[in-house]
Amino acid sequence: MEAMGVEAGVLDAMIAANDTVIDAEIVNDEKNKTEEKSDDSFISSPMSLFNKQHNSSDKPKKIETQADIMRAIKQVEQLNTDILLLELEFIQSVVEILGPNRADAIRTTLVGNIVSGEAGTLLKNLKERPLERILSSLVGGHSNDSSTASKNLYVTRFPGDVSASQVAQLREEVTGILRAAQPGDEALLILQSGGGTVTGYGLAAAQLLRFKAKDIKLTICVEQVAASGGYMMCCTADRIVASPFAVLGSIGVISEIPNAYERLKQEGIEFQTITAGKYKRTITPTKKVTKEDVLKSTEDINSILRLFKEFVHSQRPQLDIENVATGETWFGEDALAKGLCDELGTADDVLLEFVDKGYDVYEVEYKPTPEGVGGLLAGLPGSSSGVGGNTRKSNSSNVGGWRGVLRSVIRGVVSDVKEEVMAELSSTVGGMNAVEKRYMAKDPSDSSNRIQVRD
Repeated sequence: MEAMGVEAGVLDAMIAANDTVIDAEIVNDEKNKTEEKSDDSFISSPMSLFNKQHNSSDKPKKIETQADIMRAIKQVEQLNTDILLLELEFIQSVVEILGPNRADAIRTTLVGNIVSGEAGTLLKNLKERPLERILSSLVGGHSNDSSTASKNLYVTRFPGDVSASQVAQLREEVTGILRAAQPGDEALLILQSGGGTVTGYGLAAAQLLRFKAKDIKLTICVEQVAASGGYMMCCTADRIVASPFAVLGSIGVISEIPNAYERLKQEGIEFQTITAGKYKRTITPTKKVTKEDVLKSTEDINSILRLFKEFVHSQRPQLDIENVATGETWFGEDALAKGLCDELGTADDVLLEFVDKGYDVYEVEYKPTPEGVGGLLAGLPGSSSGVGGNTRKSNSSNVGGWRGVLRSVIRGVVSDVKEEVMAELSSTVGGMNAVEKRYMAKDPSDSSNRIQVRD
């Protein structure tokens, strides 16, 4: 009892009081509960006083711990401020290095557009790391914060020629866009083509279908012409916008091969062609054309046209394909009435529309490194393949270096001339027999140039 700090007789008095409360329980249950709680607290009061006396010594420790936390918070805030200043200094250095063109883009990203009055990502969310946000913006990244995240529009161009040689650049541009795009981003292609080889434009259309496979919406703007093979590419878009007087259509196939058999026969020149296979050679520039050759070539063209029509209809099922796949072309409003496009407008209108919606617009262009540059630079005076060696060169070695440069230039020129001559020779005779050049998905009438508005 002495250890508990309670004198004799105290417990008996508490028990008696508790017994009294128990008798009162029959009269009023709620009052009993209240008194029971008070009695319980009374019973535990000696121990609670004991605990309070011992816990009172812990209060200074709690205060010291809270002070440490506040001190740590201030240190973290100071570190964040220091990091923020360092990153801003780094961005300032980057702006100075990149020059005025890139500086404007970075300033707009960070601070915002003064004309539109819209704040940049830095002002919208100052708590984020500015360096991280600016770099992610430049590579087409997105913020996890949906309130500040913006969508991107990737713009590329395709000024197609007869052989669709631009497909080499298009495939790289499509790959780059697919690697950088995030959900919600879109692509825009400004198309200008009167068609050409079936194989070339078929590959170009297949490259554009990669956007659809990745659920990236594609808009194609036709400013002047998208005919035949050009429309083969155009129909892959989710949205086709044509200028009021753009030419669309010419869904058809053509095969043109000159024949000089009779002229060569008059000159006493005869070509001997040995083939294996009944239809290995049908119509060629040097072979006498037979009815069987014409029938077979017509059958091949109709087969290609059937594939062409099926492809266009699969991409735009709303088209009356039998009505438009006649080889005809239509201008602007007539093309819209036929369903060949979705709306009329210019590429500039479409770009401004995306900008008004808050999209960040990026123009994508693939420029391959010129061949032979490494070889030319390797022969320059003062260049060395070693690292850390003696950098001094004698006059004789400098002369030898310049000779190497001249030798490389001459070799490059000779190689280019050789390629041009061989290409010209192959295009006259052998090139006409090539499968990829025999059948063309192009506008033979060249409507965009044939029909003119002039005095």
